[in-house]
Amino acid sequence: MKDYSLKINGHNYDVQIDDVNETATSTRVIVNGTTYEVEIGGAKGAAVHRPQVAPAPKEANSAQIKPTTAAPSPRIAAAAPASGSCIKCPLPGTVLSIQVKEGDSVAAGQTLVVLEAMKMENNIDADRAGVVKQILVQQGATVMEGDNLIVIE
Repeated sequence: MKDYSLKINGHNYDVQIDDVNETATSTRVIVNGTTYEVEIGGAKGAAVHRPQVAPAPKEANSAQIKPTTAAPSPRIAAAAPASGSCIKCPLPGTVLSIQVKEGDSVAAGQTLVVLEAMKMENNIDADRAGVVKQILVQQGATVMEGDNLIVIE
């Protein structure tokens, strides 16, 4: 990163430019604390080599090819319990941590689950006092809006 102090039309600017080489077609520039992605005019980028795809051999039988499946993210779609009050997920996200265990007594307003949504941590709090009857999610699970998280009796 190179630092410059520029004076343009009587205005001072502090400029930082990421290192640029002869094959670069763009770079990051910071002007008075604001970051910009800029294209370098007239720059010729290095030739991009694309991989070549070979056709399948004629003797390959698509009926014998078994697709591989990736392991799904941990997600539990739990049904509503027979008794108790469900704490529902207010927005889609990922469960970062579960702050209670089954059998714990909780107070109204106590944090039960920490959920990451839109790159922010959100506390999911108890809406009433009670005892945690069932935890319906696990840490790392992807949850959707309206999913049941915890049952409180």
